[in-house]
Amino acid sequence: MASLTQRTGALGKRLAAHLLRRTTFHITKSQIDAFALKTADQAVNDLLSFPALAIPAGPRSYLNGADWVTEVPHTDNHGGLTTSKQRNATYSWWLHELFQDTSMRGRLAVFLDVIWVNGRIENGTTGFHYLRLTQEFAKGNLKTFAKKMTLDIDMLYYLDNRSNKDSSPNENYSREFLELFTILKGPQIGADNYTNYTEADISEAARVLTGFTASKNTTFYNNFDPDTGLARGAVDFSKHDTTNKTFSSAFGNTVITGAVDEADAYRELSDFVDMVFAQVETARAYCRRLYRYFVSDIIDAEIEADIIEPLATELHANDYEFEPTIKRLLKSTHFYDEDDSSNTDEIIGSKVKSPMMLNLQTMSYLEMGNVMPDTVTNTENFYDKLWSNSIAHNMFQMGQPGFPLTVEGYPGYFKDPDYSRNWFNSATVAARYLFMSYLLIGKKVGSGSMLLNGDKSFQPDIPTLVANIFTNQDDADALVIQVLETLLSEMPEGYDSPSDTSKRYNYFREALLGGLSTINWMFEWQNAQANVPDAVASVKVALDRFFDVVISSPEYQTF
Repeated sequence: MASLTQRTGALGKRLAAHLLRRTTFHITKSQIDAFALKTADQAVNDLLSFPALAIPAGPRSYLNGADWVTEVPHTDNHGGLTTSKQRNATYSWWLHELFQDTSMRGRLAVFLDVIWVNGRIENGTTGFHYLRLTQEFAKGNLKTFAKKMTLDIDMLYYLDNRSNKDSSPNENYSREFLELFTILKGPQIGADNYTNYTEADISEAARVLTGFTASKNTTFYNNFDPDTGLARGAVDFSKHDTTNKTFSSAFGNTVITGAVDEADAYRELSDFVDMVFAQVETARAYCRRLYRYFVSDIIDAEIEADIIEPLATELHANDYEFEPTIKRLLKSTHFYDEDDSSNTDEIIGSKVKSPMMLNLQTMSYLEMGNVMPDTVTNTENFYDKLWSNSIAHNMFQMGQPGFPLTVEGYPGYFKDPDYSRNWFNSATVAARYLFMSYLLIGKKVGSGSMLLNGDKSFQPDIPTLVANIFTNQDDADALVIQVLETLLSEMPEGYDSPSDTSKRYNYFREALLGGLSTINWMFEWQNAQANVPDAVASVKVALDRFFDVVISSPEYQTF
């Protein structure tokens, strides 16, 4: 029986690594070691304590040093960047924030981002405010977030609500609000009736949303939400439908009274969102998504009854305050696969990493943040060449461009029945397996260009990493086990019997030893620490080869 009973006792390395892989894009061996001593309660609470943003002022212009995206009042392109450079800078800023964030904020912000799809970042300013909104509500109230997202400038553009007028209603946003962002359809039970709502409900919702609009100019860049301080759209009351709106029995035949003035139009919008979130089915939809995002792609009858239903009941009862639900799930014995007789069969290692996870978690484990160019003296390299043209390029090669191709989002997050396995296919497999090889030589996947034009410094320094972070480095098996237990979801067969060359463990062991005996490795390592040139070179070759084999292995693709 699946159980939400809270897990007790220290996590240990295996479960600490599991929790960190699922909840943050930034993972190091030191973090895993520290979290191994914590209980699930302590660890999850710590992960939900969000630090300050790495660069709260947003991306800085490399042309004139301006914090062009967060200046108040906002002027039109004070940074002097082209539209594409602004867009690249904002997306690069976003990826860097995800990379630097050791808490759960980044993963939760992406959770909201991949549900509330609003297209490509076409404008650096409005894109920044959208991404900041997902950060602000990463553990906040889902219902309030839905209200804020409805007024997001990029969303008003992407799904055409800026063209939604009383004289010619546009149903694009109202349809996706119900079908994709909140309650979801449910089984079709009749003509234009999808159980959770009807086609008539879409039309009525569109009428509620008439007049809500925006433009991408300084007027709206400086139209700040009073709660978040972020730019938002507004209502043009002259184009708002002021009549009453009547919804179907799916919403209890609710009647939303038409607004009498501009201020009242926001009340009408709020009433509509409240009505949708009053349905327990909306809570169930979010809990299923939460479960698939953090736990497993598979939801069977047992999971539905024992996990989804109690979480949904709690989320609904808490008026969609998200944090208590997150905590209950991630502290449960079920999350750690300890609620049945086998703790290695269902959850840990069951999902395929997204390209974003594969890139950011690998780079953080290899401590590549230590060799990044800074945002003061090398801003162009930092935003435009490193993050935008290199790391985002690698993600694209692996099947995750900077924006989903449809309003449904990325198949790896939503497409039944494979879900995360959609990340892994014939078009992406080569890039995933070659990723580490290219990192080691400072190149983009599939490209001859260096990560930083004319600068080969953005490469992991594996010997220094091993010398500084690991222990007993001269003991080959001790070192291999430390690496495998922090990089792989499960230890390979044979790790407890290294002399058995028929087991999978030996494949990784030999990648380090390269035919050497363990005694020879000990001497090589010790001589390298004494700066004997041949030993230094030999150890680098061995360690680079070993990490390449581990990170390029099938086991590393899952989490």
